[in-house]
Amino acid sequence: MKILKGIITGVGVLAALLCALIILSAVNPGITEGLSSLLSGDGFSSEKEEEEGQESDGGEDNTEETLSSRIERGFADTADIPALDMEEEEEPEEPVETVARQPDSPVRESSEKQSLDEDSSEKTVRGMNGYEPPSQSNVKVPEAVSGKSGYEPITENAEEVEETEDGEYVSDLGYGETGDGFLFDSTFYPYYHMLDEKGQHLYRQICANADAMNAAFEPIETVTVPEIKNVLMAVYNDHPELFWLNTIFTCKYDKNKICVELTLDFNMTEDERIRSYRNFYNMTNSILSEVENLGTYERERRLHDILIQRIEYDGGADMNQSAYSALVEGKSVCAGYARAYQYLMQRLGIPCYYCTGYAGEEHAWNIVALDDGYYNVDLTWDDTPGGEYDYFNKTDEDYADTHIRQDLSINLPQCQGQRYRSQ
Repeated sequence: MKILKGIITGVGVLAALLCALIILSAVNPGITEGLSSLLSGDGFSSEKEEEEGQESDGGEDNTEETLSSRIERGFADTADIPALDMEEEEEPEEPVETVARQPDSPVRESSEKQSLDEDSSEKTVRGMNGYEPPSQSNVKVPEAVSGKSGYEPITENAEEVEETEDGEYVSDLGYGETGDGFLFDSTFYPYYHMLDEKGQHLYRQICANADAMNAAFEPIETVTVPEIKNVLMAVYNDHPELFWLNTIFTCKYDKNKICVELTLDFNMTEDERIRSYRNFYNMTNSILSEVENLGTYERERRLHDILIQRIEYDGGADMNQSAYSALVEGKSVCAGYARAYQYLMQRLGIPCYYCTGYAGEEHAWNIVALDDGYYNVDLTWDDTPGGEYDYFNKTDEDYADTHIRQDLSINLPQCQGQRYRSQ
């Protein structure tokens, strides 16, 4: 009798609980979903998933997206693009003497080598990927393109700080933005991968502060003025989307020649950047819409043609070292042509690098990666009547008597592609 009574009581409790659950489910449908997840075996990971979701929505991983969003989620498909190998090449049969560098240099030790020519005392600098610049004395600039350059290299203003009583100078600026969440793929940011770990740390900090338009800050690494100049060059060459960043910087250094304060130079205010941003992206989106249904090579060639049609070479153009001058204002010099092409190609997921060097005077052009290798492209020199493809998709051998890479650009890949080489 007691057992029967117990069973009846248990059934009654279960019925009451079931009624309560039905009422709660009607009020809050989420309970039903939760039970369903629990019964299906998925209900015990929700807290972790919520945490991961919060990280992906606003955590450190998205710090990099702040900068990469400038490329509007480009870099879509690089499966057919040759990998950019920044490792040191195999030693040639002939002995090569390694260039002596400061122990703290942020540029990789393997970035430059020197070999002595048997017939002259002139030393040849070899890049990471085996590029050997031809002799500058052999460069001949065709009359049709003479004077069409205008590239301005990274320039420093170095100022020694006043010595304090204890002999140590301590800045009160702080690091500003550190950029510790930034990630840079070697396929699209080759100059970042030309730096050692210390140089890369400083590169990320400079990128983050430039992106935030925070002009003055303490370097996050201990570096001299020449060392920081190389890092600034790497940042500038990799990032055409930072069109408000000028090619000049100021470094205050202490008695040990260590940079204690770094000041970037911007060509506009924050309010001006907001307005300029809108113009920049409206224009680039309009241009990109003209090539969206084309293949990789057809896109490369069509963008080349569009920019030549839209841009006028003007040595006095405002902001002429930026992609903005070429894309929005329609007037620029070689730096603007090259950075505009670099930016648009990046948006399409086609690796395109900003290359600087000598072509009768200081000059800038591009190196483009297609499926069979790399090619030189000089839009500025192609912007001549009847010469639209004279400097389009050329090998290093084709450029040997007109263009010589210099500075960090010697470390870009050799251009030896043949399938899309213009004749």
